[in-house]
Amino acid sequence: MFPKSEITIFVSQRNGRKTKTHVYGWGEEYDLHKICAYFKKVCKCGGAVVTNKEYGLTIELSGDNKKDIYDFLIGEEICVREDITIRGI
Repeated sequence: MFPKSEITIFVSQRNGRKTKTHVYGWGEEYDLHKICAYFKKVCKCGGAVVTNKEYGLTIELSGDNKKDIYDFLIGEEICVREDITIRGI
């Protein structure tokens, strides 16, 4: 298990019915580009790793994918349930 990291999953509204999922709070030891590629494959959506002024490196995925991301974080033991915050819609 890696060092403790508090990850936030945030779902925001784009326009109409479209949503975007943001995942931030990653530690320095994670390769976000590989994790993003895995999310894009599993969730069948588009995504990218972007630099946010407020949160640092963030994974952005199109659609509401909070359940798949939550299951990945728990399954791979990246963090425990208490360290994951889900915000947004």
